[in-house]
Amino acid sequence: MDFYTLSYVESLAVGGQTWGFIILVTVLLALLVLGVQVLRNGLTSRYRDLMVILLLIVVFFLGLEYQEYNRMKTYSEDSSRMAQFLHSFSTEQPVPSAQLAVNSLKIRNGMILKVNDIYYEVQFNPEFSTYTITRVYKVSPTDRIHDKADVLP
Repeated sequence: MDFYTLSYVESLAVGGQTWGFIILVTVLLALLVLGVQVLRNGLTSRYRDLMVILLLIVVFFLGLEYQEYNRMKTYSEDSSRMAQFLHSFSTEQPVPSAQLAVNSLKIRNGMILKVNDIYYEVQFNPEFSTYTITRVYKVSPTDRIHDKADVLP
């Protein structure tokens, strides 16, 4: 079973955005150059078709970036809720936050909380404002702990 520490949840960074940004900037620069050529040669030139194609590529990339923005916004909200829950549990119980790990990256009913080598099932109320914990026991003895060092730079 995979478990994630508090430092892992807090350190997840947005990755893979740089290549999309570089491609979008390159296409925008090419669009600017073609725009100058169209203004210089008029709308009947061959550059007009290339400009339309590049405009469609820009619209496509803007759609992808908007979709990625919404995904990362949702992911950020989920990870901040999880970090808040782990901090709250750490202060309510006499447990250092370094000893906590969960099997989910977002808060959900039935998730497993690992405190040292003791496992708890966490149940939340419908508003996710209160929780109850019940001790549970695992069938398989192996755990994979994901920590801050596992996050790609």
